[in-house]
Amino acid sequence: MRQLAYLICLITSFVSLAQVDWKLIYHNNEEGQGVEGDISILIQAVRDGKEIRLAWWAQSPTDPKRKVEHLADAAFLTIMSDSIVFGQIKPIYGQTPDFDAFTITLKENLEWVLIGGTNGKSDAMTRNTVTGEILGHNDRSRSLKWYVRQ
Repeated sequence: MRQLAYLICLITSFVSLAQVDWKLIYHNNEEGQGVEGDISILIQAVRDGKEIRLAWWAQSPTDPKRKVEHLADAAFLTIMSDSIVFGQIKPIYGQTPDFDAFTITLKENLEWVLIGGTNGKSDAMTRNTVTGEILGHNDRSRSLKWYVRQ
């Protein structure tokens, strides 16, 4: 009987884990305008300590039908003036998509990190992992989708 209870508990745990979903809560365009969702729900989710994931994308300069979509968990979140959320991802190895070959190549000795805001502002910083030198910043407007783990 004890084994059956353990088995039921184990199955219930797996089922509840399998039902964990990410839900799109907010989508801002490059100008920081809301496209979808409610910024107040995102702000409350941040205050409640919920897990947040950011999504952004880029198109091929020669063919807009070819694109890459990126998703990353926010490692650090900031609420500014009760109205703007900034999410920073953990640094990753740099990568370069090759839209013609449908592949992505890692950049050696290059670390990349992003912080993006619901106001459309973002900064991406690159760093040489060997020397530690900051190679540059790329401030730009960016459309972001904000997901919350349910």
